[in-house]
Amino acid sequence: MADEDQLSDITAAEVQQETPAPNLLWGIIAHPVPTLIYLRDHPQRIWLAPLILAILLIVAQGLVTAPIAAQMAADRMEEQLAQMPAEQRAQLEGRLAQGPNPTLLAGTALITGLIGLMVRWLFRAGVIHLFSLGLGGRSRFNQVFSMVAWTWMPFLIRSLLQTLNTAFSGTLPTYRGLSAYLAAIGYPLPTGTQYALLSRVELDLFVLWNLALLGLGVLIVTGLPRIKALLVTGGYWVLAIGLSLIPVLAGRFFLTRFPMLGGAGG
Repeated sequence: MADEDQLSDITAAEVQQETPAPNLLWGIIAHPVPTLIYLRDHPQRIWLAPLILAILLIVAQGLVTAPIAAQMAADRMEEQLAQMPAEQRAQLEGRLAQGPNPTLLAGTALITGLIGLMVRWLFRAGVIHLFSLGLGGRSRFNQVFSMVAWTWMPFLIRSLLQTLNTAFSGTLPTYRGLSAYLAAIGYPLPTGTQYALLSRVELDLFVLWNLALLGLGVLIVTGLPRIKALLVTGGYWVLAIGLSLIPVLAGRFFLTRFPMLGGAGG
C-alpha cells in the first residue's frame, strides 16, 4: 500500500501533460518514476523514440566496426595464405584480393542488429506480461512493451560508449561477459565450455541499472506489490540467462555424445 500511495502522489496534471520525446530520454535517466508513469498512460506512440535511437546506434556501430572487422579478417586470411604451398597460394590470392566487403559487413550488422533488438524486446515484454498476469497484475501488452523499450536506455548508453571506444582505439572487444572482468584483473581465463559460459553472462553496471529500471517499470505498469514485481523482474532475468546458456550447453552435450563432431572441426 505504501508503494501505491507514493506513486499516487504524482498529480493527474503531471501525468496527462504531453511530454516531448527528448524530455523523456532525459527523464528515464534522471526521473524514472514520473517518466514511467507517463509512459504507462501513453504507450501508443512513445516507444518509437527509443527504437529510432537504437537504430541510429546500430548504424553507427556498424559503420565503425565494419572496416575494423574487415581488416582483421583480411589479416587472418594473409596469415593462412602464408602457411600454404606456393602453388595453392597463387590460386587463392586472385580470388581473395579484394578481401571482405566493409559495406556488406555493415549492412549485415544492421539487419541482424535490428532483428535481434525486436526479438529481445518482444520476448522480454511477453515474458514479463505473462509473469505479471500470473501474479495478478493489471496491464496491457502495449504498456509493457513501451516500458521495456524505454528501460532499454542503459543498454543504448552502453552501446554508445562501446562504439566511441572502438572508434578511438581502432580495435574490437576481445572478451565479452564475465570473461572480460577476469581478463581485466589478470585472472587466468578458463577454456572450452567454462569460457563460453562466462562469455554469455552479462553483469555490469548497465545491466544492474537496466534491472533497476525494469523493476520500477513492472511495479508501475502492472500495479503489483513490490515483492511480486521483484519476483517478475528476477524471474525474467534468471530465465534470460538460462536461455542464453542453452546453445553452449547443447553444444557441449552433442560433443560429449558424438566426439567425432569435434574432430571434424579440426
